[in-house]
Amino acid sequence: MNFEALSSVDGPLAQGEPANRGPRPPRTKGQLTLREFRVLNFRNIDDSGWVPVDRITTLLGRNESGKTALLKGLHRFNPASAEAYEPQRDFPRSRYTSEFRNAADWPAVSCRFAIGEELRAALAELTAPEEAPHQVTATRYYDRSLKLAFDPPLTEDTLSPRQILEPLQALCDAAMSLAAPAADQEEAYAAIRRDLLEWIAATKAALAGIDSLRSPAGMALLARIGDEAMAKGRPETKGPIQAFLAAIAGPLQMMSRPPLAERLRREIEARLPVFIYFDNAGVLDSAVYLPGLLADLERKPDDMAVRTINAMFKHAGLTAREIADLGHSQARAQHIAGEAATPEAIQKDQDRAMLRSIKLGSASADITRKFGACWKQQRHVIRYHADGDFFRIWVADDRRPVVEIELERRSEGFRWFFSFYLVFLGESDAMEKDAVLLLDSPGLHLHPTAQQDLLALIGKLAETNQVIYGTHSPFLIDGDHLERVRPITIDETGRFHVCVGDWPKDKETIYPLQAAAGYAMMRGLFEHRKVVLVKEVSDYFYLNALSLLCRRSGRTALPEDVNLMPCGGTLMLAKIVALFLGQPTKPVILLDGDEVSRTVRDKLVKEFYMGQDRHIVMLDEVLGKPGSGMEDLFGEIVILGALERILGKSMLVLPADRTGAGVMEHVSNAAKRLGLAMPEGWKAEMARQIAKDWTAKDPREAPAGILDRAAGLFQVLIARFDDDASALKAGSEKPMAGANYAKAS
Repeated sequence: MNFEALSSVDGPLAQGEPANRGPRPPRTKGQLTLREFRVLNFRNIDDSGWVPVDRITTLLGRNESGKTALLKGLHRFNPASAEAYEPQRDFPRSRYTSEFRNAADWPAVSCRFAIGEELRAALAELTAPEEAPHQVTATRYYDRSLKLAFDPPLTEDTLSPRQILEPLQALCDAAMSLAAPAADQEEAYAAIRRDLLEWIAATKAALAGIDSLRSPAGMALLARIGDEAMAKGRPETKGPIQAFLAAIAGPLQMMSRPPLAERLRREIEARLPVFIYFDNAGVLDSAVYLPGLLADLERKPDDMAVRTINAMFKHAGLTAREIADLGHSQARAQHIAGEAATPEAIQKDQDRAMLRSIKLGSASADITRKFGACWKQQRHVIRYHADGDFFRIWVADDRRPVVEIELERRSEGFRWFFSFYLVFLGESDAMEKDAVLLLDSPGLHLHPTAQQDLLALIGKLAETNQVIYGTHSPFLIDGDHLERVRPITIDETGRFHVCVGDWPKDKETIYPLQAAAGYAMMRGLFEHRKVVLVKEVSDYFYLNALSLLCRRSGRTALPEDVNLMPCGGTLMLAKIVALFLGQPTKPVILLDGDEVSRTVRDKLVKEFYMGQDRHIVMLDEVLGKPGSGMEDLFGEIVILGALERILGKSMLVLPADRTGAGVMEHVSNAAKRLGLAMPEGWKAEMARQIAKDWTAKDPREAPAGILDRAAGLFQVLIARFDDDASALKAGSEKPMAGANYAKAS
């Protein structure tokens, strides 16, 4: 296989050694932000390709699509719990015998991080300020070694042999001119000159075989030269030797410190975010047999269920060993041995039992308070209780506050939520920031309203962490942020694919996305929200970003009660419009100004909007430019800039290319002239990138003309809803024709 070449800094970790053994160094919020990742040679994934991530990223796929493999592969990059690679289990089975030899040769996961300004300033103290990297790509190999590639690439400290040869030549000249102060000392001075010149000649010969003093052989030789030069020092040669040592002081000092790449590596590794994985195997039962848990902690510490139980103790500052030891009864041991229990043993047993009760009571109060801030379905009181070798979790709720129920008898949804929260608290070091949370099918058993609560919790966690989760539930897809969704498919040959910039044709994969859109739409209907239907998801990206910027700049924006809804193409428009039959407020439809859109408009007017054609807004009529598309809101400069990032090369639109009506036709003409094949899904990816960039843009940096055009469009859309309001008030709203209703149904 061909792998991306890495301008790398190799790490010295031994095979099988986890990257996070020992105490984790402190990290500072926002130092490294994950921008994209790539899983390679892991289970059913040969190469996932680069997967872009945001603060929240949704991996959407049906069962057995590879979501779990992708998340587990990513988790191994820098797990909170030590977890080494097992090639026999993790390397693709179909290739293991024929390809796998040396673990150090096989990359498993790459992560590309943006370097925060504070960290970049710190790195600039090690490099030239203009050479401080703004991005780093870290690749973890099967032997747990780590390679780093910086952008821009590092210019390493150079130690050329010339930096020693030139001072040596100066020393040689000084030695040759070394004169005896008196005739009777000439023979002694001749011997000194001869000894020094022979040493210089031998040193020059040794340097001739060295390309870089940074090499092991070069560093050893440089150290030897320094020691030998000092040994040559004597009253007769004091001046030349001191001058030589002063001249090589710089290289000697550089030799004493690690290479630049290694120093930067230390800074980056100390700030890598911890990756926390959680799946349904970690859902707790309430009964824990403490001796069995202690054995499992030794035998299989990476087991998801064991990790959850261990996290439960860790977040409260306890250990399973401590709770077990506090439950030991000295008096019982004496009784079993046939001895009478001594008062001292009884007193010690009472003290241990009291201390265990106090510790567990304090932990119970803490988890009740923290968990209650996140779980909104009901209020619960959680109690940790230990009896001898058994530990149990009891839960009471606000409906029956005096009745405690074992955790395993609560709903599966509650148990999932509670177990995940324990793992997060335990493995993120009590809410430590900058974790990457990896959730595999979260909230699978939660009621839809509780899944919406979980979605809100994910948003809360994303304020200080990044969250990547896999799902096939439409209730865990944020309809207001479809740009966060990364669909995953498996073709008939078992080939894994992450869709970036396009939507898959697989109906089973795309169904939750459609259901999420339908749910958002119906929720909007029930809440009497106004709806603007647009043809493609790219239209949604553009309008959402522009509305945010217009609002920030004080211009007219889409009101909060207006819901933008992409329909997934012209064929879906009529079906979605039919869902609004009988509703008091009908959607406004925004279409491009091309001929295809005009045909769609005529069909919609005939079937659903007879006498209400003002509900259909044609973009070219608003902009006053025939054939305009949504990209014409931004203009050619913005579109070409985004396209350059996708293609990796610039595209110049010539006057001869501007024969079409809109920007996209100009771009198409230029691509044909250049013989350039546009990649699949480029329009959607271009829209996603523009929306992402412009959403974070300061309105003062945005061209006023673009925001003015967008504000004008929003004024037109708002006016169409005002027409609806006036018609309703006057009681003159016209229902859809019965024949059309039957046809739509």
